[in-house]
Parts: sequence; structure tokens; C-alpha cells
Amino acid sequence: MGDFKNSWAVVVGIDNYKNGIPILRTAVNDARRLADLLERRHGYRVECLAHDVTDLRLKVLITSLDKRVGPDDRLLFYFAGHGIAYDGDDGRPAGYLIPENAERDKSKFLAMEDLHASLTALKCRHMLLILDCCFAAAFRWSSTRRVDLPPDVLHRERYERY
Repeated sequence: MGDFKNSWAVVVGIDNYKNGIPILRTAVNDARRLADLLERRHGYRVECLAHDVTDLRLKVLITSLDKRVGPDDRLLFYFAGHGIAYDGDDGRPAGYLIPENAERDKSKFLAMEDLHASLTALKCRHMLLILDCCFAAAFRWSSTRRVDLPPDVLHRERYERY
């Protein structure tokens, strides 16, 4: 585990979509294999969701992370399933992860912007996010909703941090 107090992993794989959303063939297998590897070889505490992955179950899991993940911990978050992007109000793509019980409207989708806000609010020292879904690149826009001016001076320490 290195110099981390705890190593946490949230691993989600969805194959069996309902409500007319196409079924996937390898997402659950990929998630289970990754979960097993992280746990056995790398000592992670793994929460693997691969069955009945509803919007509510995903939201509860994500919001519960702040009670478990501490400042000296690391977190790996993996999602394999369907993703989609729509044009946002500001002209940038708004990405969504699609839970197993989703319908063909956004009401049960998980907004990447909400996921971003929840994950960046965690106090962990290291985080790795892996999105194995279509439109995963829309996640990068989740962090650019605010307009911040760059600093006048960029110190070397800050440059190296990024």
C-alpha cells in the first residue's frame, strides 16, 4: 500500500441494461477482473457493483465516500458501461454515465459534473478515475464550468504539481 493509510476502489460494471438501452458484453467481466486484481495484488478495499446498478445505488455509494476516504488515503474509481454527452447550456458537452435502470431520458443518468464535484470534494491524497464508456472525454468539461482567470505568476511548485 505504500505510504497510504488506506487504498479504496470503487469498481462499477454494467452489462444488463433495461428499457431499450443496448446490452454490453464485457463491462461486468472487466470490472470483476479489475476488482479482483486490486484486492489480491495491491491490497485495495474494493466495492464492486456489477448487478442492479441503479441511479440511486450509484448516488448513495458516491456520497458515502466522504465518510470513508481520508486525507492519507488513495481512491481508484472505475466505471465500465454506457456514457452519453449532450450539448450543455454553455455550449460545452455535458457528459452522463448511464446506470442499469436508466431510461432514454436524462432523469436517471449520473451527470459527470456531479461525479466530478463529489470526487474532488474528497480529502484523499491521490485519486485515479477511469471511465470506460463512450463520451468519457466529456468528463474534462465537468471541471471547467467556472471561469477562473489564470494567476499572473505561475510558481514552479504549482507548475510541477499539475
